[in-house]
Amino acid sequence: MNVALYIARRYLFSSKSKNAVNSITAISVLGVAVGSLALIVVLSVFNGFETLIKSMYQEVNPDFEVTSAVSKSFTLSDGDFEELKSLAPWDAVEQVYQEKVLLRVANKEQIALLKGVHLWPANSSKSIKSHIIKGSSYTDLDTDNWAVIGQSLAYTLSASVNEVLKIFVPNQNANATINNSQAFKEKQFMLAGIYAVQAEYDAAYILADLGVVQDFLDKPLALTSLAFSIAGSHDLSEVKHLLQMHFGSDFEVKNRFEQQEFLYKVLQTEKWAIFFILAFILLIATFTIVASVVMIVLEKRKDISSLWALGAPVKTIQKIFFYEGLLITIFGGGLGLALGVSVCLLQQHFGFIQLGSQGSFIVNSYPVEVHYKDVILIVCTVLSLGILITFIPVRLLKQKFIQQD
Repeated sequence: MNVALYIARRYLFSSKSKNAVNSITAISVLGVAVGSLALIVVLSVFNGFETLIKSMYQEVNPDFEVTSAVSKSFTLSDGDFEELKSLAPWDAVEQVYQEKVLLRVANKEQIALLKGVHLWPANSSKSIKSHIIKGSSYTDLDTDNWAVIGQSLAYTLSASVNEVLKIFVPNQNANATINNSQAFKEKQFMLAGIYAVQAEYDAAYILADLGVVQDFLDKPLALTSLAFSIAGSHDLSEVKHLLQMHFGSDFEVKNRFEQQEFLYKVLQTEKWAIFFILAFILLIATFTIVASVVMIVLEKRKDISSLWALGAPVKTIQKIFFYEGLLITIFGGGLGLALGVSVCLLQQHFGFIQLGSQGSFIVNSYPVEVHYKDVILIVCTVLSLGILITFIPVRLLKQKFIQQD
């Protein structure tokens, strides 16, 4: 039987203790509980928003994107493409040529990105067909000069289905000093449909057949990127390694997170910055444990003298009050975590806390996700801070009380 732990448990909220001591102990428990609750709730909210943002880019960012590291474009032979198709169980492979253009509809103009796409297989779930909200996809029409644009871009240009889209790009073969009218190449597309995938994407892209775009830009067989979406669950790091080995050092292979590297780094930086701020606040809150342990030591001076007279070792007496502080930490941290996890799970399943009635939001309530790694991290943080703070009064115990008695 651990005598020190048994006595410490008896001292915690002892009915014989003075009201002031009990009050300070309750404040200590409450401070640790509130700090722990704040940590789990804030980290869970960040997890929820991170998952939400990832889902927003799920449709526009493939599992892997391959681009040239030495030039804007590259070419791919039919044989090489067939080899790529057998490299992994792909859900879709997209060949892409992309160029910045000036888009004109009637009397309105807008800078946009013209994206020529060839999708394999054509019936893949990654097809733009599944995102058309008005009209149809250019792949459903017999003639080639059809395109689709994003909902936000269509709104900016007041464009509607079957309207003429005029696209202008600089003419690299023109001599501007002779005839300025030849400085730009122009092509007309008919608007087949309007799609909605993701707000940023919808505001920027015009999609058309890859061959038509290559012919218009005088870039036969040229590609700016290859996009790969894998079917099922696989070791993505291994697939990325296979792609990198296949293409070599002149090409860059990026996974889904590397394609939005800045965004995900910002999310992680904000999350951990908030964690350290709250951990510092929790550190300040745990200083009340010092006051609580000191008050208990002052109240139990007679007990300390009795134990010392009975031959109790100094370490045993110190352990009593060390365990006292540790029990306050465990009780407060456990209470805070239990409340925090409960609140997060209720919000996750029922969405009690709404984002607000004003404005248009992707979700109606605050997204939260409880991760077991965060729970373990908070437990370790709370225990570490509690142990560190409890050492302060315990180390002074022998010098101030035991020797005097």
